[in-house]
Amino acid sequence: MADERREIGGPVKEGLSGVDQGSRKGDEGEDYTYNLREELTVLDRATVRLFRDQFDDLNLDLNGGEIHARVRLVRTFPISEAARFLIIKNREGAELGIIRDVAELDAASRKVLEEELEMNYFTAEITHVKRIAGRFHVPEWDVMTDRGPRVFEIRSSKRDIRPLGGGRVLILDADGNRYEIPDYRKLDPVSRALIETQV
Repeated sequence: MADERREIGGPVKEGLSGVDQGSRKGDEGEDYTYNLREELTVLDRATVRLFRDQFDDLNLDLNGGEIHARVRLVRTFPISEAARFLIIKNREGAELGIIRDVAELDAASRKVLEEELEMNYFTAEITHVKRIAGRFHVPEWDVMTDRGPRVFEIRSSKRDIRPLGGGRVLILDADGNRYEIPDYRKLDPVSRALIETQV
């Protein structure tokens, strides 16, 4: 899928409920409606089967026999729609299509897919913030999590740090890993003060 077709995160907005249509501004500023199905290759759930081979690599079977070996999954909306609109890429990195919703797949494919996402996307709860520093204008977080210490960078504080109300904060790092703070107001004073500079 070409870069311009990835613009669905902009005009259609992250967290869209379907993939049928959206609106854009034309060159002269006029609104027009377009069909996302014409821009995206949404895979038919009835023809998709995911499985692991003898080497434990993830494979995609399309249409009952079109095998794509060593495919890779990419979340389009890692925070708001973690289990929907998943891009499947082949081993060369070319996009094969999009799985609209994990829940629509057969049980075996769903299990394999969820295991793959769990391995690919680190998710942890932040329990303490040691330091937040800017390096070459890129925020770097040094934190303690429920899975041990982590140091990570984020691309944009405005885009990748999501206050969700009630003190809950979701953070997406530059590698696509997710971090959650259930309620930053309950953390220690140092952590709280550092987080408040970002949210």
